[in-house]
Amino acid sequence: MRILVMTRFYRNGQTTHVLDLCVELLQLGHRVLLAIADLNDVVYLQWIKLEGIPHLLTANPDRLYRRLSKWQPDIIHNHSAHTLPTAIQLGRQLHIPTVSTVHYLDFAPRELLEEQQAVILISREMQARFADLRVPTFLVENGVRLGRLKPSSKRWRQLALILAQVTPDKRDNFLQLSQSLLNWGWDVLSAGNWQYPGVKYLGWTHEVTPLLKQANLVVGTGRAIREGMAAGCAAFVLGAYCDGLVVPENVWALQETNFSGRTSKKPFSPSIAERTLAQPEPELFQALGRFGRRYALQHFSSRKMALAVQEIYRFAGAPRANLKR
Repeated sequence: MRILVMTRFYRNGQTTHVLDLCVELLQLGHRVLLAIADLNDVVYLQWIKLEGIPHLLTANPDRLYRRLSKWQPDIIHNHSAHTLPTAIQLGRQLHIPTVSTVHYLDFAPRELLEEQQAVILISREMQARFADLRVPTFLVENGVRLGRLKPSSKRWRQLALILAQVTPDKRDNFLQLSQSLLNWGWDVLSAGNWQYPGVKYLGWTHEVTPLLKQANLVVGTGRAIREGMAAGCAAFVLGAYCDGLVVPENVWALQETNFSGRTSKKPFSPSIAERTLAQPEPELFQALGRFGRRYALQHFSSRKMALAVQEIYRFAGAPRANLKR
């Protein structure tokens, strides 16, 4: 199957998701071409080349049409509202199906989603939000590449990794969390854009696996939580809202909202966090790390994600046979 994957570049987990999907589809034997617009990060471009992903650095419809009329894709899989109109236009010109993955609850324009053959939604919360779409929808949660995140034996360190892009609506939560962790004796690293005195700032980090293998606590939302759990870290859900530590009793509910913090919709509370973080018990955090890894193996596989997406392509009308066409 020949698959055109389209997206705009975002310096966040959404782009990582798209690249991981491309890699998994290639490994399944498909032909993949990534069209990525506004890529202005040299390290990401090197990453794409290193992973062996064929790519075009454009979403211009005329340029893409000239290339695709020769390459003859079987389906277009779009990942961004910014590239959706072009994906639909190309699908009509080439007489092939298009599908989109929706990554945000506030996706717009919603009406364009109904001009496609299928829509992929990444959480049960999102599935409920988009229940009125007049087009088939499928739930496929984000996966992570479990092999490279496999934890080695990890000694206890009171080390927390903040893995987040902190927007203004998240700032107060991260300010209070940083103050609290430092007061409680934690060493704190920040990979993203969050800066605070006493927190070691690493900037945007493309390869976070080595950091995750050092930390015993990861703080963030969405993909950061999935990767942290897969790497054997205890995970603390903090964004615009705070859902706190991921434990066996709440993991299913937190997963429903894609580990966003929207399960409770409460702000960070130092007095509540103090119960587990002020005097952390190494045995508890190591047990949560083992639980997280087991849960990730069952639920967060990027290979399983790609297999589910492959079946949606076939539902949408892409060929079933001859993967190497």
